[in-house]
Amino acid sequence: MSNLQKLIENAKSGLSVQEKISDEDWQAIAKQCGASEIAEIEQRIARLRAELETVEEWDGDTQDDIHLAISRFTQLLRSAKAR
Repeated sequence: MSNLQKLIENAKSGLSVQEKISDEDWQAIAKQCGASEIAEIEQRIARLRAELETVEEWDGDTQDDIHLAISRFTQLLRSAKAR
């Protein structure tokens, strides 16, 4: 498990399936990101964009989920680079 994945898993601990990681916790993750985590975030965004291209047009729920993940990781990337 990568360090980024560990940071995300730690932020998720104690949350129910319906709960999302808070903005404050995403900021805390960003503060702990170094060069390798930033590179991993960029790779994840690229993989998500590639995955989005394979989703059928009728599958709006999956498209929405992927767009949400891209948005969240893009915000994380900006915060991590700004620190």
